[in-house]
Amino acid sequence: MTRNASQSRRTNSLSGLWTGFYSFDLTDEAIAFTAWLSEDGGTITGSVLEEDFDGQTPDGECESEIIGQRFGLDVQFTKIEGPLADGNHRLLRYHGDTDPDCCVVSGVWFFDDPSEWTGTFMMTRISGELKARVSTVAAGLSDPDKSSQG
Repeated sequence: MTRNASQSRRTNSLSGLWTGFYSFDLTDEAIAFTAWLSEDGGTITGSVLEEDFDGQTPDGECESEIIGQRFGLDVQFTKIEGPLADGNHRLLRYHGDTDPDCCVVSGVWFFDDPSEWTGTFMMTRISGELKARVSTVAAGLSDPDKSSQG
């Protein structure tokens, strides 16, 4: 059986480096973030780096932890922010879908309290399975024996 190009690029994991944005309902503002995800057997762990809008970090960036699950194309995770000034952590729930190639995830986010903000998010993989291929090519370019040939 032969595989076509789209099958050879397909991954069954969300593991990798992602970039994306989230927005609040009823606003036009989109906030950018970067995420590193690791998926093992449907369990998702990772971290998110985004601008600190509360001004609580000296470098202006806020890092949060992610834990969740993927069932087929359905993706659910919780972003754990904090600790906050009062020592507690803030939990944001994310529920969305990925494409069959696991390269785009989009959906909604919300707090447990329905009176708080809600919104949408979208993120796109910027590295993962491809990273190994790029590293291999880069290693070949830096080999003095190969660069002097040709």
